[in-house]
Amino acid sequence: MNILNKNAYSVEEISSLLKSVFENEAFSNLSVYGEVYSIKMGKFSYIEIGNQGDKQTNSPLIKCAFSCFYGDKYHLSDIKVGDVILVTGKLSYYPHGASLTLWGNAVEILKSQEGKNLLAKKKTLEKLDKLGYLDEKRKRKIPSYCKKVALITAKDGAAYQDMLKTLHSRFPVDTVLYPAVVQGSEAASSMLKAIKEAEKGDYDCIILGRGGGSKTDLSCFDDEKLALAIAECKIPIITCIGHQIDTSIADYVSDKKAITPTEGASYINKTKEDVIKERQEFLLRLQNRMTNIIQTRALALENYLSKLEIKNPANLVKNKKERVFLFKKELNNTFVYRIQKEKNKNSLYTSRILNLYKSLLSVKSNKLKAFNTMLERYSPDFYKDKGIAYIYKGDKKIKSVSELEVGDVITISLVDGKVVAKVDKK
Repeated sequence: MNILNKNAYSVEEISSLLKSVFENEAFSNLSVYGEVYSIKMGKFSYIEIGNQGDKQTNSPLIKCAFSCFYGDKYHLSDIKVGDVILVTGKLSYYPHGASLTLWGNAVEILKSQEGKNLLAKKKTLEKLDKLGYLDEKRKRKIPSYCKKVALITAKDGAAYQDMLKTLHSRFPVDTVLYPAVVQGSEAASSMLKAIKEAEKGDYDCIILGRGGGSKTDLSCFDDEKLALAIAECKIPIITCIGHQIDTSIADYVSDKKAITPTEGASYINKTKEDVIKERQEFLLRLQNRMTNIIQTRALALENYLSKLEIKNPANLVKNKKERVFLFKKELNNTFVYRIQKEKNKNSLYTSRILNLYKSLLSVKSNKLKAFNTMLERYSPDFYKDKGIAYIYKGDKKIKSVSELEVGDVITISLVDGKVVAKVDKK
């Protein structure tokens, strides 16, 4: 390679030179103070600090990094945007990113208060809230199908290409770019001018955005005039500023907020696949609806035919005959049942009378036997066979020997006659 200037350095040589300068022993224990502009917590936490009271777009910045693998030993969670802090650490230069970082080993809050920019942002939000621009009900819906969309972003930025790629992969839409500065002190006025220009066109929607960046890079989206232009624009605006940690004022007043340009563009129309899918779903719903209607009407028709069949005179006569037949059958069954029931009752009564007669006859027979037994006992033949006699002393019937005395004259009455005897011995 022919090098015209022998004093020229290669990139590697310059990077090595810068690395040796910034990682010099003199910068191994460096203390720097400034106002906190942004904080990002994680295993490696980063804090951007700048001049106290300066606008973030104008202030020089230093990125301070802290290793938090073993917890928040630096108490970084106590630090807020706007605080003035003192960081002590070692400078480190990264050649691949050409970035300079202060690796902190100690941090101290010198002045715990909200910074000027944060206070200004709060005042702007309060003003916008009073005007009603922060009310969600005020925000307009993005049209379901947009024919023409205005894009406000940097012409050469990756955000523009991301928007185009996403938009053109969806349902066809015309796009017009309104180039604008999206970072730095001129960004707010540049975007405001682009909004005014786009508002003159017949657009269905405006997409305003840029790619990701630090809080300092995105501070232009907190501008009050820009926020008013977004809120008062007659065309719905989608903001896609690309900042998840903090919400910018432009996001608060826009009709739709997205994190990235790709997401913002995805809110415009549907993809061709979505349209085809919706069409198929619609056809399926239509088919199901028509099937339900046909089935319902078919059932209604069958119902009407059934009613007509019932009202048919021939069927009415047939039904009457069937009813008469059933009535006669039921009457006959009832008559047979009643006769059988009476027969059962008569049979029961007959059985009961017969049982009562047998019982009474048995009782009478037993009584008769008892009377016959008694008659037999008083029958002369009974006494004759038994040899029984009655003894009288005069008219007195003798029942015991003690009633007689020796010499008494007694009359012995036997079955076949009487004899007179004299008691000779007791």
